[in-house]
Amino acid sequence: MDDPSTPSPRPPPKNTLFCPECGHAAPADGDWVVRDRDRDGVEALTCPDCGATLTVRRSKLAPPA
Repeated sequence: MDDPSTPSPRPPPKNTLFCPECGHAAPADGDWVVRDRDRDGVEALTCPDCGATLTVRRSKLAPPA
């Protein structure tokens, strides 16, 4: 049985992203590097520690296709 005097570890906030390569964790608007991939407004979110690509998405500033 769990000891009620021992706090259980809190999960990270829901907006936390984790790098699948090195385990770096930060909020979605944290220290991730955003790189433009092409002129169509597609950008890649990459890890600042190891350079792994987490996701590729349309830029918020890009007009819809």
